[in-house]
Amino acid sequence: MSLQIAFITGRSQPGKTALSPPQRAFINTLSREGEVVPANFPWVIQRDVWQETPLVQASINNARDYLGSRRPAFVRTYQAAAVALLESAEHTLLLSGSCGLELFNNLQLPNSLMSRVSLFAWGPVAQCRPDCRHLLVQGRQDWISRLWFRKPDVYITCGHMNYLTQPALADLCIRFIRTF
Repeated sequence: MSLQIAFITGRSQPGKTALSPPQRAFINTLSREGEVVPANFPWVIQRDVWQETPLVQASINNARDYLGSRRPAFVRTYQAAAVALLESAEHTLLLSGSCGLELFNNLQLPNSLMSRVSLFAWGPVAQCRPDCRHLLVQGRQDWISRLWFRKPDVYITCGHMNYLTQPALADLCIRFIRTF
């Protein structure tokens, strides 16, 4: 089975899809498992390099992504790109941090594609679980995610902002991939 691996997270900088250094490091640990997409949602490769955004501004931008994903314009704008990504491989693993799960859920993807996607979510912030194979990971100190999910599938030791630097997260993701 051919597997592609891509991020779907909130965007700290609207319109920018460059991966942060922790995202690049994390996805590089998975490169033996499948073909990696070197850009965040909506998976447009850009020449711009990642730039750090102050935490307050990044939080505001992510909250806008979360709330904006509930509007009809979100589906019109991003659904076709998501369908194209999922149809380009036999199976796709989406790496979903924080509100990425809400973005995924609100794409309103056709049921016919759900068997071709798996979602690995850490620190999930969403109204519900996805309708595809998934694993929800929550940090024991992540009070933000706990507001949305009281019963994740797995706990690790971290807070909301440092999942990707935890070796336990990469280990869990690789084990999840090997169950496909």
